[in-house]
Amino acid sequence: MLSASATPSFLPNINDPALTRTSYLSSTITSLLACITPMLGLMYLVALSWTYRYARRNPRPLNKTSGVRLQRFAPLVYVFLVLSSLAEVAIASWLLLQYRFHGNYPNVIALRGTRLVLFSACWTSLTAGAYTLLFLHPTWSKHPISSIGTQAIWVFATWVFWIAGAAVINASVPGLLVGGSCDGVIYCGQIRALFGMYMCYSVKLSEELIFKR
Repeated sequence: MLSASATPSFLPNINDPALTRTSYLSSTITSLLACITPMLGLMYLVALSWTYRYARRNPRPLNKTSGVRLQRFAPLVYVFLVLSSLAEVAIASWLLLQYRFHGNYPNVIALRGTRLVLFSACWTSLTAGAYTLLFLHPTWSKHPISSIGTQAIWVFATWVFWIAGAAVINASVPGLLVGGSCDGVIYCGQIRALFGMYMCYSVKLSEELIFKR
């Protein structure tokens, strides 16, 4: 029989060196992600500002009204995609690191879904960032990769990634996202944030697909 002062075996030992090291790594990486993500966003905005000023000094001719509207509003969509996908990268990276350190992911499908989220967010932030600069720059915008057709293909491919990720996340924890229950699911808020941003991306990219037709 255990004495009153005995520590139950199922409780974690706070003096365990491995547990202390894991906690330290987790908090350190969380701090790094909190610093690196805004820095990447700031670097993107600086490059965007330079390209925008250069484009204003060297405007390209636009013959159609639709071209003027596209020139005005398309960069805003790309900026939204880049900045929000950077936030998604931070959340997904943090979740994967917690799963790696603690092994407390809900199931294998959730782990794979989070990896797909991270891939989609990295893909979107890099390619949308490049397309923003290509689209605004008066010389780079003449390259075939900057054409409306190529951008439509990119939007469709990115839309497929986001839809697939949303489906996997929803299938992994259906009670969390549909029923609204956090019972038995750790990091409930973060998973909901991933799914919510996924839905925003899906809607925005669907609008882009319709607009570019």
